[in-house]
Amino acid sequence: MKYLILACVIAFCSCQSQAPIAANPPKPENLDLSAAALKNANIEVVAARIETIDQTIEAPGKLTWNEDKTVSIGVVATGKVIHVYSKVGDIVKDNQMLARMHTHDVHDTKALLRSARAERDRSTSALEQARRNEARMRRLLELKAISESQLEQAVMDRKTAESSLRKANADVDKEVQHLTETLEITADDEESPTHKHNEEEELVPIKSTAAGVVVDRKITPGTVVTLGQEAYIVTDASSLWCIASFPESSLSRIRVGTSVEIDVRAFPGRAFAGRITRLGETIDPATRTLKVRADLGSQGVLKPEMLATIKLKLPAESSLVVPESALQNIDGKTTVFVESAPGKFLPRTVEAQVQNGQAVILSGLKEGERVAASGSYFLKGQLLREAGI
Repeated sequence: MKYLILACVIAFCSCQSQAPIAANPPKPENLDLSAAALKNANIEVVAARIETIDQTIEAPGKLTWNEDKTVSIGVVATGKVIHVYSKVGDIVKDNQMLARMHTHDVHDTKALLRSARAERDRSTSALEQARRNEARMRRLLELKAISESQLEQAVMDRKTAESSLRKANADVDKEVQHLTETLEITADDEESPTHKHNEEEELVPIKSTAAGVVVDRKITPGTVVTLGQEAYIVTDASSLWCIASFPESSLSRIRVGTSVEIDVRAFPGRAFAGRITRLGETIDPATRTLKVRADLGSQGVLKPEMLATIKLKLPAESSLVVPESALQNIDGKTTVFVESAPGKFLPRTVEAQVQNGQAVILSGLKEGERVAASGSYFLKGQLLREAGI
């Protein structure tokens, strides 16, 4: 009997030690304040009401160069920069020389051109000989001194010579084109008695491909560059873009061509006119926003990389509003405190947009429901204290 009682006691203790630990008490859903507490907290209760207001959607952004009017100027060969003529801030014209470089590609191309010209000369002589031979064979055939197969061979030799000359001419044209159009070096015949060797003339130019302002230079005298490497960036400084991130909930109201106002920190109180020219293709999964591009046109005082705010004004419409002070952030959610009875407040999650000191309620609240305006921060603190946070 004694052992049976001892076993029961051990089993009971074992069960008690394995009992689950009580979870944290749930957060209180209702705050009950006395009249004195309401007075001391200076809580003002207002009713959610319908108002006709001007709708404005705001989104943060940044100014950038207009990429449609910005060009990247690269080098056309591997080599070494010798002269640099333009620097950041210079205004340049289309096709203006910005720098010059030395490249072995010039010498290699000229060598290939000389070989191609020599082959063209040989092919020209061979064709003349083949034509003379064909004419002689025709005369001998008329005299029946040779067979027709010998004439056919002469014709075939003439056609082969013509094909070789065409290829030689094509090779010459290719090297001349590369030298004059790509490298922009004169393709003079170096074997001509009037030719004078000039090293400066063999320097390949780096030219602007558009008119504008030099906004970046990535070379200096002595820089070793490779084919396609970026040397300059030139843009039309009179045109800027503003790239902003609009919330997903506002996308149904945004259209290409819509006029917007753009504020920048550098000029507080001054609005710059713009127009939406492009909407992004995808939503950012982390921020649930869409990239929107606005064109500012000619705005001389604005600079790239300035922080900006795009304001999209919408037609006035009836909206449910409460004071902005009624909104509180609790656990990352926008919350208001709804008065369920005198002195009693219930926290409720809402979706809202703040405009001109008012909170436009998109969901979560009905017209006539009373919420705490001033003093809502006190209710937030009280809620967190009672929840043990």
